[in-house]
Amino acid sequence: MTVSVFDFEAELSACAAGDRAAFLALYRHESPAMRALALAMLDDPGAADTVLHETFVLIWRNAAGYSPAIGTARAWVYSILRYRASAHARQMRADGRHPAENTPLPALDLPSDAPAGTVAGALSTLPGPQLDALLQAYLHGGDPARIAARLDRSEPDIEASLSAALAHIDGAVRA
Repeated sequence: MTVSVFDFEAELSACAAGDRAAFLALYRHESPAMRALALAMLDDPGAADTVLHETFVLIWRNAAGYSPAIGTARAWVYSILRYRASAHARQMRADGRHPAENTPLPALDLPSDAPAGTVAGALSTLPGPQLDALLQAYLHGGDPARIAARLDRSEPDIEASLSAALAHIDGAVRA
């Protein structure tokens, strides 16, 4: 059986050259997971759809600006999504609406046998308080004070948890 692996770098490079079929392939492959992340961050289907649309417009317009030196193409795509979702969450707060920061975090289904040297492997070995702080920061954004209030912990504790979690992931992936 042949397993096909989606080549984000090739598709993004083709998008940069104006290949609409590559853009459609990227959209079809990744938009369901990207919408799920936007929805988890915003807890508003309309806002999630808007963020997804804005993200793909930015991917199309800026694909030529991607460089493998800054990370993987998939990470680049998701960084755009996260940036747009964070901007929408800030605007929602400014408008008196509450993005998903008050909703429970989704349960992570991390395999207990995730390979060492992978982000999933590193996440599966993080202590609960570090994982909670990291997920709050990634999915709901905000500064350590805001995260501390959400988790009913001190700001220095959140800062230490985030720092330790990121160092743990970095060390595990680089090992």
